[in-house]
Amino acid sequence: MAQMHNNNPELLKQFDTFVRGIAPEDKVGLFFDDDPDGVCSGSLVVTALKRIHNKDIAIALTSSRLAYGMTDEHVKQFKKAGVTKVITCDNAIEEHTEPVEKIAEFADVLEIDNHAICGTFKRHNILMMKPQLYLTGIDYSKYCTSKLAYDLFSRHCDLRDRDWVAAAGTIADISTEPWMDWLKEVFHKHKLKLKADLFKTELGMVCIYINDAISYDSKNIHEAFDEVLKARSPRELLDSPLKRYHKAVEEELQKWTKGIEKDGEWLKDLNVVFYQVAPKFRIKSALSTILGLKYPHWTIIISAPEKNNMTLSARRGDKKVAVNRLFQIALEGLPNAAGGGHIPAAGGGCRVKDYPVFKHRVVELLKSGFTGL
Repeated sequence: MAQMHNNNPELLKQFDTFVRGIAPEDKVGLFFDDDPDGVCSGSLVVTALKRIHNKDIAIALTSSRLAYGMTDEHVKQFKKAGVTKVITCDNAIEEHTEPVEKIAEFADVLEIDNHAICGTFKRHNILMMKPQLYLTGIDYSKYCTSKLAYDLFSRHCDLRDRDWVAAAGTIADISTEPWMDWLKEVFHKHKLKLKADLFKTELGMVCIYINDAISYDSKNIHEAFDEVLKARSPRELLDSPLKRYHKAVEEELQKWTKGIEKDGEWLKDLNVVFYQVAPKFRIKSALSTILGLKYPHWTIIISAPEKNNMTLSARRGDKKVAVNRLFQIALEGLPNAAGGGHIPAAGGGCRVKDYPVFKHRVVELLKSGFTGL
């Protein structure tokens, strides 16, 4: 178990004040990332608010696939719903501050996230809860948002029956290293078999089913969210309607996983491979994760065109190149482009016509010895 130390108790007090301060007349909006960690952390927030205040969420929105964060459309929807509090999960909303500052004009904002800090806010009613702001003794990127939300809200209500949700998010985010003792307890408690490859366990399949549903059709994210929210156990989730997406998505993943050997552009002197894909389903992030584990010493950059946009995903398993910084620098100044994430895993996007510029910048950065560390 990670040996953590709280070096900013005042920040935890501010979190406690925010949670206790949610009044009966408040309307709470939720914003969560469109991946298993976002779904799991968001569902834990909803469960916690119901148990603490007997309050339902007024509106739940997810991140924009192309804008990679909060947008003016989210602002409009939150305002239309009349929310007075907004809680965000698993998204570095400070990367694009303007929409968040607009929300803060009519609602207090709580950000729960474990990405790198990439900006600051002007308004004082926006509270950032990131591990690196109050904890030492742990790699903040390994304190995934599901576990973070679980631990934070457990200060105010009993969430022990939902520990499996936090555990699934932890596995999905490949953040298990500091939490193995706790994970073993969760597996034992729920009578689940622990395996060396956690993705081949029942909890691993939980996060795979969530991801499969979203990959099959991004509109399924709310179905996935609702199924996680109402499932009382991992096995109940695995027996839910989410299982119907698994076979088709897994077949597509296997096809493109094999394809990189032949179709990837391998620059061996730079240990980078560019791989453009056109899958039936939205599997780019999952594909990146699989390939990142298979080729940990390579910087893997996957691109997929979607109309006029090129969506991007990167992995570097040995963490010798910070792909979040690589994306941020290579995409800087390009119209309608954004990117970020963690040192070993990042996502982003740009216009299709700007992709050659992005790719050239990546190559030049790596030639210069860039690591971003």
